[in-house]
Amino acid sequence: MQKLDKINRLLGIFFCVSLVSFTLPGLTQKPKEQPRLNVISEVKGKVEILRAGRKNYQSVFTGDFINSADKIRLMQGALAKVSCDNNSTWIIKTKGEFEVAKGCQYTDRPVYTMQKINTSPTLAGNDLSIPYLISPRNSGILTQQPTLRWNPVKGASNYSIKISGKEINWATNANQPMVVYSGKQPLRAGIWYNVIITANNGVSTKDKDDPTFFVLGDSDIRQVKTDIAQLQKQPLSNESKTIALAHLYRSNNLNADAIDVLEKLVKNGNKTTAVYQLLGNIYQQIELNLLARETYLTALKLAEAEKNLEAKASLQVSLGEVHKALALEKQSVQWFEKAQASYQDLGDEEKVRELEQKLRELKN
Repeated sequence: MQKLDKINRLLGIFFCVSLVSFTLPGLTQKPKEQPRLNVISEVKGKVEILRAGRKNYQSVFTGDFINSADKIRLMQGALAKVSCDNNSTWIIKTKGEFEVAKGCQYTDRPVYTMQKINTSPTLAGNDLSIPYLISPRNSGILTQQPTLRWNPVKGASNYSIKISGKEINWATNANQPMVVYSGKQPLRAGIWYNVIITANNGVSTKDKDDPTFFVLGDSDIRQVKTDIAQLQKQPLSNESKTIALAHLYRSNNLNADAIDVLEKLVKNGNKTTAVYQLLGNIYQQIELNLLARETYLTALKLAEAEKNLEAKASLQVSLGEVHKALALEKQSVQWFEKAQASYQDLGDEEKVRELEQKLRELKN
């Protein structure tokens, strides 16, 4: 029953992705469109934003999400670039106040969409003694020969890996926490594949974890590649394009590719709050709560250092959710209370009320 519930939940996530168009018998209802995503890609000088429902402008930072109902204000000599949900770039370089809805105009097919995070209290990603799968985990992939990565278990020197699915029953061994699928039978588009990893100390993910992945269909892969080609033409820095690429992957449920892009940025020394925050969001979404907590804490330090109040408040909420998933209710309450105070400072009464409800539920 637990496994069936998880499959149903994953299918729900899968069908919310606007660019993935597989159909299953009996599912005829059109999926609800995900909220569109516009992102501040680059900022120079003094740039501020007025959020819908708030009274005061605040500073804007690279990587900030903005809604169509928001307004952006530039001081003299400032510049801002916005990656719009339709994969175009809105460049603002004159002093004044600008409506986001006019700069990022509506199109029928958004390329970037906001993904809802459903925090799960799964045990596997919360236990470092388990060789839980990191990538590709609860994700679509573009290749039929994916590289599998998992949590290295202390004291283990060898791992057995099994992938099962329709017409696939592949097994191999590896002496490091990584292996490339090399089965003679190609992975088929639209089929969910299960992974079981067992360390030679006897610890296994069997009955403790249930990660899955699937290959996108040819038409969806072509569309993703077309969108990537369009992104590469945008007047953005290489770093901004890379962050936008991570959003593009995530919007298509390609969590593994998004993680790969962001982890490379981190490895190369990137210290952008938005990079760590987005990476934490994806870890949290694919049920790796320990990795999410570690990444969020780094992002929070960066946000506090640059006095990014919006990111600080959002990260405090995320830390509250992660600690709740880790069954650390006391810490969860503390983070939600901090987030409530931060949103109070921002003048966001709606968020304050939402957090009050969360706190009541936790305290009761």
